[in-house]
Amino acid sequence: MAYYQRKISIYPYPRLRTSLVLILTLFFLNMGCSSEENQTLSNPNTLAAGQNSAVGQQSKTLHIAVIPIQSSQAQAKQLKILDEYLEKTIRRKFNIHVQPDYDTAINLLVTEQVQIAYLGSLSYVKAKQKNPNIEPILAPINKATGRPWHTSMIIANSAHIKSVKDLTNKRFGFVSKSSTTGFLIPWVELFKKEEIDPDKTFSEVQFLGSHDQALEALIADEVDAVAVQQEAYFKAQSENKLPQAKYVKIWESSPLPTDPIVISSKLDQKLIYSLKKALIDAPNAIVSVSGAEIVGYTLVDDMNYEPIRQLQTKLDENTPN
Repeated sequence: MAYYQRKISIYPYPRLRTSLVLILTLFFLNMGCSSEENQTLSNPNTLAAGQNSAVGQQSKTLHIAVIPIQSSQAQAKQLKILDEYLEKTIRRKFNIHVQPDYDTAINLLVTEQVQIAYLGSLSYVKAKQKNPNIEPILAPINKATGRPWHTSMIIANSAHIKSVKDLTNKRFGFVSKSSTTGFLIPWVELFKKEEIDPDKTFSEVQFLGSHDQALEALIADEVDAVAVQQEAYFKAQSENKLPQAKYVKIWESSPLPTDPIVISSKLDQKLIYSLKKALIDAPNAIVSVSGAEIVGYTLVDDMNYEPIRQLQTKLDENTPN
């Protein structure tokens, strides 16, 4: 099988027996654990104290790294709006940049060159393993589900593929090895449930960099099927880029935690508080850096991403070096 290097070659993957549904149970049980802090953030007396204390901390610029999710031009426009909102609300200077790939965003946060990052679930887990002084604080609430979870999907050109069984000898596109919905989950689910060996099944594998780029490659007929997050698929559909007569969803995962906003725990706690408050109170059109439709943010912590950590651990245990 040819591995196309825009990208990173992928490795043989032994069968996993971990139940995705079982380990995700922990995620859903834990989503209710932050309700008390949510109530605190909505208390006007407490909020005033937190907001005022952060106003005095204006000496340093806060740097934010963002993983590439949509086209660079669209994402840059959205980040400019977010930058202006945060600077006005928190009264601090912000420097927000989309990074060229997932791993660059991870490394910037791990090495503390940035203090805040918009990461995927798997990229957060990888970053936490390298630097324990980071933590997730918020995750978006998906408009489609009304909850802080989404799914991974495999979208295919229906002229060549009608179901997962038709993937043999086809060209397949992932997003990044650090992408949850664009790599980890579909890879595990493909092998575990359908017993597909990518080395023997696909004629070519590409890693395409972002969810938008993966769908663009599918539309351009550079690949026959791609794994992407639910939001990217819905967004492309709403823009009439994926007509139902030509493209078909052939697989969808179990629910997964949405991508977190991650911070260095070395930041002043009052500043962290103000950041949470600002983003929870922000208009929906401002806070969505991915272009996906969301209905706000909810508080999360490390335990919300334990299911992803368990899957990644199982993957690493069964992958040869």
